[in-house]
Amino acid sequence: MDNNFINKVLSRILEIKSLDKKTIFSISTTAKQEENAYLTPVRICKDFILAGCIIFDQKNLTSLLEKIDSEVDIILADSEKGIPLHVGGSNYKLDKEVSQLGIETISNICFQHIKKSQIFEFKPNDLTVNAMWSFLSQRLNFLSEKRISILGAGNIGSKLALKLVECGAEIHLYRRDAYKGNKIVNGLNLIKPENVVVNIQFHSDPMQASLMSDVLIGTASGYPVIDENIINNVKKSCLVVDLGKNNLTRNAIKIATQNSMEIYRADVTPAIEAYIYEALKMEDILENSYGKKDLGFCNIVGGGFFGNFGDIVVDRVNNSQNVIGVCQGNGLLKDKLTNKDQNNINKFKRRFKIKH
Repeated sequence: MDNNFINKVLSRILEIKSLDKKTIFSISTTAKQEENAYLTPVRICKDFILAGCIIFDQKNLTSLLEKIDSEVDIILADSEKGIPLHVGGSNYKLDKEVSQLGIETISNICFQHIKKSQIFEFKPNDLTVNAMWSFLSQRLNFLSEKRISILGAGNIGSKLALKLVECGAEIHLYRRDAYKGNKIVNGLNLIKPENVVVNIQFHSDPMQASLMSDVLIGTASGYPVIDENIINNVKKSCLVVDLGKNNLTRNAIKIATQNSMEIYRADVTPAIEAYIYEALKMEDILENSYGKKDLGFCNIVGGGFFGNFGDIVVDRVNNSQNVIGVCQGNGLLKDKLTNKDQNNINKFKRRFKIKH
């Protein structure tokens, strides 16, 4: 990673820090390795501002981490994908197994190096799938009985297929490797709930998979799987989505726009914004709601923590506001409280001035 890119990152971070919000910087990579790292768009949300980058080399990652640690409040680290180790480019120790593989996840490396900024792992592919599902659900109003073609049955395409078929959509899946494609579809059909009557269908021909579809989604890994022949043969009302990046040929885009077809590139903003709120809320639960606390005369438990017989269940182990019940010791709450239980509850409420 050259100094020019690091300077771009630092300049971007300086820019987002000027907006007086919690600053978050995401670091990820892609399955399709590219030569140069690049910045991702800035997303300004109600309570925070998000920037980020896509990188492709462990050496570059460590150089970057040295510069941004403490410069942002939170670092979102990709936990899905490994990043190649270039021989001679790493200055830190790898455990034996990972060293033999020559690869580590970005989140693993971040947790080794980041000392001041807070770190949350995230799964970019899952966020992409969630954003796509939400987009289709609201754009189509409902998914049941919609015919949806997914061209590309990798991590994103397969997860999206399962999520959509569970909603009753008719899914047609294509993958270049027919053997793996069939295996994937068989597995997905075994995983989906038994009460979902529709099955995912596999096609070894992208044209066959696309015909008569209400939605055509490209989820291939960076190659144009949707060409002009497919666009010329799908319904003019078909909604076309480029989810895998550059999944449409230029001629396909030209013909689709001439025919007034709708083409979209997926926007993950809703999913990544929702995930950050989820991560912050989970942090609060783990720090303040979850766990067990000994009060001397009894224990309190909260946040879903399983207590022992007689433990008082509260909304939060720190700064409790409500008593939920008393543990029976088998995962249930007592139906009837003993005098001791009631005395412990009253004592607990008095100590922490709880009215409920």
